[in-house]
Amino acid sequence: MNTEYKRILYINLATKEYEFKIHQDLRNYLGGIGVGYKLLLDNIDEASAIITCGPLSGYFPYISKACLLYTHANRLVEKFGGGVIAAKMNMAGIDGIVLIGNSPENLHISVFDQEVTIATETALALKDNQLDLALSKKIAHSDSYFNFGSLDGLELPLEGHVGINIDTSSSINMVGFYDYEKLYNTLLDDYKMLTVEPGNNPSCMGCPMGCDKSSKGEDDINVAILPRCLIACGYSEEIFKHIPTVYACLTSIGYTYHHSYLERVPSLVGEVRANINEVLNKYETIINS
Repeated sequence: MNTEYKRILYINLATKEYEFKIHQDLRNYLGGIGVGYKLLLDNIDEASAIITCGPLSGYFPYISKACLLYTHANRLVEKFGGGVIAAKMNMAGIDGIVLIGNSPENLHISVFDQEVTIATETALALKDNQLDLALSKKIAHSDSYFNFGSLDGLELPLEGHVGINIDTSSSINMVGFYDYEKLYNTLLDDYKMLTVEPGNNPSCMGCPMGCDKSSKGEDDINVAILPRCLIACGYSEEIFKHIPTVYACLTSIGYTYHHSYLERVPSLVGEVRANINEVLNKYETIINS
């Protein structure tokens, strides 16, 4: 678990090279869309796609989504999908993945602890339902079931197919297990606050609901910034938009964010988003001039 910094995996699809980088400045953005926005702004001319998780992914119920950010026709595109990718990233200590450049080949990226293997395949050996994340021009899903929403008209800037699997040998270092267990059970009891009904469908990792929307992306849901930095399911916004709840969850697993800091997160993240849109608007103006 990274409590004082964010660990980002950069993968160059063209050269098949990778690098882990430590970003202390990204801690201020908490996770999810906050970290994703800043990474996109800093790599806006090179990044094909950015995937982020949240600091609570895999630890608490209903915090089960990953954030996928990219640009299409000088427009910022935000997609949110469930499955296992966010929890696996967090457990492996990876706060974000930045895909740089492009490749016409099908690539399988396998991450185990500090090692990354990038294999070229004429036809991917692993089927989509064996991938933690599958990306191509018109596809974004986890385990072939948990989608990131429709990409029609908002295609990813990818030439080939990118498959990602993540695993780790690390175990969870629980700082305050009693507080964590108590909070976990309290949140389970708060399931009636969700704006979706329980069902018998496959559940996103970290969610017991199995709702009839589990296979769908959430790009069309207007959710507050704080839950999207975690990244909570959009249907649990009423639980995770409250700072005391978020503060208690973060503290129970060892993070040292304070109330006053969490109050500043929405304005900080909103400013970065405005900067991204400003850059994209300039690009659009240049194209049309």
